[in-house]
Amino acid sequence: MRWELKEVDESLVDELAKSIDVNRLVAKLLILRGITDPVEAKRFLNPTRQILRSPFLLKDMDKAVDILLHALENGEKVIVHGDYDVDGITGTAVLYTFLSENGWDVDYYIPKRVDNGYGIQTQFVEEVAQKGVGVILTVDCGITAFEAIEKAKELGVKVVVTDHHQPKETLPNADAIINPKRQNDEYPFKEFAGVGVAYKLISALAEKMNIPYSVVDELLDLVALGTVADMVELKDENRYIVKEGLRRLNNTAKLGIIRLLQKLGIGMVSSRDIGYRIAPKLNAAGRLDSPDDAFKLIVTKDEASATELVEILLGYNTTRQGIEAKIYNEAVQMIEANGLNELPIIVAYGYGWHLGVIGIVATRLVHLYNKPVMVISIEDGVGRGSARSVNGVNIIELLERFRDIFEDFGGHTMALGFSLREEKIPELLKEIREKIKEEDVRIEQVISVDEIISVDEISEEFLRSVELLEPYGHGNPEPVFLIQNSMVERFKIFGESGYNIRLTLKSNNGNNVEGVGFGLRFSPNELYGVQTQFIRLDVVGNLRNGESGPQLNVLDFKLHHVNDDDIVDRAFLHSFAINWKTQKEEEYDHKHIEDDILLRLEKVSELYKMTKPSVVRLKMQYRNAFFYDLMRRGRVLIINPSSTEAMHVYESLQRHNIQGLTLSNSINRQEGKHIVTNAVYADKFIENESSFDFVILNEIQFLKNFDENLYERILYKFGKRAIYTTVFNFETNLPVYEVEGRSDFSIEDKRNQPKSLNNTSSSLVYLFSSHNSVEVFFNNYVKKMSARDTVFYSSQLAPFQRLIISNLVRKRKIRRLVSSTNNDGLPSLFGRVEVRLFDFPYTFSEIIDSVSGDGNVLLQLNYSSQDVAKRYEALKKLFPTSEELEKTIEELNIYLPMKKDEFELILSNYSIPKGVIKSVYKDLGGIDENIIQPVQFQPKLITRLKEREIELNYFEKYTLQLEALSMKEIYRLIEERYLHDTELFV
Repeated sequence: MRWELKEVDESLVDELAKSIDVNRLVAKLLILRGITDPVEAKRFLNPTRQILRSPFLLKDMDKAVDILLHALENGEKVIVHGDYDVDGITGTAVLYTFLSENGWDVDYYIPKRVDNGYGIQTQFVEEVAQKGVGVILTVDCGITAFEAIEKAKELGVKVVVTDHHQPKETLPNADAIINPKRQNDEYPFKEFAGVGVAYKLISALAEKMNIPYSVVDELLDLVALGTVADMVELKDENRYIVKEGLRRLNNTAKLGIIRLLQKLGIGMVSSRDIGYRIAPKLNAAGRLDSPDDAFKLIVTKDEASATELVEILLGYNTTRQGIEAKIYNEAVQMIEANGLNELPIIVAYGYGWHLGVIGIVATRLVHLYNKPVMVISIEDGVGRGSARSVNGVNIIELLERFRDIFEDFGGHTMALGFSLREEKIPELLKEIREKIKEEDVRIEQVISVDEIISVDEISEEFLRSVELLEPYGHGNPEPVFLIQNSMVERFKIFGESGYNIRLTLKSNNGNNVEGVGFGLRFSPNELYGVQTQFIRLDVVGNLRNGESGPQLNVLDFKLHHVNDDDIVDRAFLHSFAINWKTQKEEEYDHKHIEDDILLRLEKVSELYKMTKPSVVRLKMQYRNAFFYDLMRRGRVLIINPSSTEAMHVYESLQRHNIQGLTLSNSINRQEGKHIVTNAVYADKFIENESSFDFVILNEIQFLKNFDENLYERILYKFGKRAIYTTVFNFETNLPVYEVEGRSDFSIEDKRNQPKSLNNTSSSLVYLFSSHNSVEVFFNNYVKKMSARDTVFYSSQLAPFQRLIISNLVRKRKIRRLVSSTNNDGLPSLFGRVEVRLFDFPYTFSEIIDSVSGDGNVLLQLNYSSQDVAKRYEALKKLFPTSEELEKTIEELNIYLPMKKDEFELILSNYSIPKGVIKSVYKDLGGIDENIIQPVQFQPKLITRLKEREIELNYFEKYTLQLEALSMKEIYRLIEERYLHDTELFV
């Protein structure tokens, strides 16, 4: 989760603070909420009744008033039709109370969620018509009740709809429709809750009947309750409604509410209390059985009934929690057992799951998996479900891709309800797999921070400033503060989930701050038993005035260790920045460091037992772990299609300091215990092939496209006992063993854009394919910027340096890393990291490597067309043509014979690398102990030329294609790794 500090014009803060006489914190919070005008700011801080507009500005308000007054005058019976959530229940209570106390013959009806479903039903209309009802008055529903309202018209019953939900293109044929979201409604404010619309209606009736507004406002406690519970924006008129409503709620005379608050132990009611403590208890009645009990509680005037109804509601809530926990546990077991957590939209389904709680279960599962979730209850062959999404992902748009699967379907961007036939559920899973990609639902979670403060700044005055902007809610979010590097007095993990914490932050002035956080995202195993004297915390959260002082509601935190290891780590970083070449192994205790590759071995530790030949398809981090595991068990030969692919494997494994690991090719002709080589040079090992315990043909399927004869020879000599490893998908006739891993990355197209050094994230990696570029960039970077937390990594470092740097990355002791591309997923050890690829790679494997691992990687392709051309030229320089070599040999033969050291000096004058020239003389028999002899040029004997044919073709056919691909195509290539033009048949 990323923390992002909101930006503000500090001069505007000073100006607003001065003009309305508030401190800078209040002014800054106002500006961050879009309030810069002094008049608007004063009205926001102190809303009065004057903010309320005339209710008659609402479309059809005059019609609705006339209908209801006509009913009053003629003794017609009115029935209020509500809804089963808190908004609908309080809205029903507001209308019923006002009408009944002012002379109407009125009754009410609230449907049961499970038995009756949402909204007005035709059966209800028929029943009330038979009972002589003249007017149906809806609250929080009715805007889409076309069929039921037509039935009412047929039966001569008038219908007045009050609602706040989004209407369809056409409206039902009601006698009056009050809904600020109507297209033809010009009312300036649109965000009332259902109970807010009801309040506007009774305000209009009171105005017509000359009833003082003070009588109407006696119901503002209920209006505030429903408004907060329905999570509408607390702006404009809603701000007055809720602020005044909370004042009245804290002085309410309604017996049921008084007893409920007493039972819950709530002294002063806040908007948070409504959202998290009061509303769930009232909602529980509607979720499990009858919302009537909640309605009766808030309107009762009988002491005994109030006490009894409170106990009933709390009983409902306890029962709801039990049912919810049971369904949640069953859903998690089902998801994990069937691998449904791998789906981009997670689906859980069961028989007879209670419809009243599956929405809550879906919300909890979203928090657990950080993905959209659908929970389905199956009964009598029909699945009825609730879907919930993550912030930023429109669940409706995603499910519209296969809309025809559903029988019924509706809601909004974050939540919807639906139904489908039971037999359609497998098809739903199939459609989700095929039509929704991980990138469709992958949204980075961001906490926006209002202000950075220290513990010492938190005082009573500070908290009073924060309270000035209350009530908080949608549209006026509670301020979020970041407290950095705080000392810690107490840190405790609690709760069954293990994701809750209690903490105490220490101040220098003795005013410590208590904090609590629920359902946070962290690994409990990493935090149990932490010693507070050795840690510092960065915490983001809300600050509130608790009963015993300041209370911090923790939203997220980061923990830093401060101990002797910290001192050693800082000393290493300091000396590395000064001169990494002078560091001595004996000065650093690294024997206790566990190599991160050991954590991956469990997934691959049984693969060595497989029958051979077989294909093993793995994510790259597990491919390298598999090679490592085999090298612990015996001698290993790894044959790759090309030299650059062999280099990639070798350097990736080098990070783990494997004893006896050797790269063998035309230039490096050494042989160690374990050999990584290319297909051309593999001929050297045919005769002693039996000396290897394991033979690996890595990505050998590519070779067929460049040298079919060599491909067939490799398969003939090694193939029968070989293990074929790959990170790609292709057709094969061999048995396939698959090892999948976590993949969490995204890509940005920065090609042909200026290379940026700015660090906009907590961890940043600059990648280069060339080792020389790594060191040059690091040296220049250190001179320009602070290098206290910056190092470089490449295979040229000493083994102890490679191990320590890998560990420092893993511990997040480094913020910026300059690295070569072949590093076995080193960037992912940061966790969340931004990776900038500054030059063009030799192989596509380097791209895959840069995003492999368990971290969350943002890869920026930041190379230019010039970089591509340079890489191509560098490759051609490493693998020169026959003509270039012939010309060089002819010139050198003039000076030969000569001693080796003299020969080395002459080679410095040539553009062809020394190692290449020496390898040619080896092949042509020109090296005789310490003397270099003249040779006759015979291209068929030169290994480097054979390597060249494959190397350049490989680069042109596969790596260069990256230039022509879009980001979406590159992403798919990395994620799906499917090769359309490649196969392996043995």
